Amino acid sequence: MLVKFWGTRGSLPVSMNNMSFKARLKEMILAAKSKGIHDIMEFEQGLDALQGTLGPFSYGGNTMCTEIVTGKGAFFVDIGSGIREAGTLALKSGRHEFHIFLTHMHWDHICGLPFFIPLYAEGQKITIYHVHRNTPDAVKIQFNGVNFPLKWDRLGAEINFKRLDLYRPITVNDTSITAFALDHPGGSFGYRFDDSGKSAAVGVDGEYQRISREALGPDLKYFQNLDLLVFDSQYELDELASRYDWGHSTPSLGVELALREGIRKIVLAHHDPWSSEEKLMRMGSAAVNFAKKKLPQYQKEWSKRGQPEGSEIILAYDGLEVTL
Repeated sequence: MLVKFWGTRGSLPVSMNNMSFKARLKEMILAAKSKGIHDIMEFEQGLDALQGTLGPFSYGGNTMCTEIVTGKGAFFVDIGSGIREAGTLALKSGRHEFHIFLTHMHWDHICGLPFFIPLYAEGQKITIYHVHRNTPDAVKIQFNGVNFPLKWDRLGAEINFKRLDLYRPITVNDTSITAFALDHPGGSFGYRFDDSGKSAAVGVDGEYQRISREALGPDLKYFQNLDLLVFDSQYELDELASRYDWGHSTPSLGVELALREGIRKIVLAHHDPWSSEEKLMRMGSAAVNFAKKKLPQYQKEWSKRGQPEGSEIILAYDGLEVTL
């Protein structure tokens, strides 16, 4: 199973402006000098090593779009602005069938659909899976001739909507997919994918107001023993206090959940549009430090799993690929 991140921002797409780019480039130059690199050719050749030191040069600006690739299929979760590039590349590769799972209909999670090129091509088959009753209307309204110039009935692809029941798994291309509930204004739903002994879940947008095993109730088992969880970590902990019921969470809650429930990898995503590269790196480092402090509480269980270092913490960026 491969998990690909085409978009990792929340709320609104962002771009790196000139000032931010110059600041990031300066960090790269200073890091290169500290490694004894003073020549432009050495700098170019050492870019991969610098990324290992600094992390991604940019975390990206596209809103959420995650792709789960299994042995016999591929699935998108959400159609934020990140799906533009994903759709174009998929079409070039000869792909004709697309399965899209929607967490909810807030704008940042559906704004990429008009730029999803397979929509316009004859012979393409697109199935949009959802839990909310009003999903078809909320999606189609983008194509009313006012919000976007083309109307829904002008699209070339065969497009079908399929409403899912919570906690009732479906099987698509030998992959089992189950919807579960998240804490978000208006309702949001995560999806767990199980295929050939591997499992991944996308858990955005979620505030995780219910975090204990008792409070999670029927949703608990969809977090347990995952190979990978995409977790909503939009805010730092001190920011979260002033954003109650906004529907987003913080890295430390995800880390504790991962350590407690045996989640091997947790990917921190749905980055705030106001978060700079510097802030995101700070949040990632804080999450790793928090995990080190909490790990002794769960050390025995993790040693039994053969992963004594506990959950691997990954800070998402556009273009990240994680193989399970």
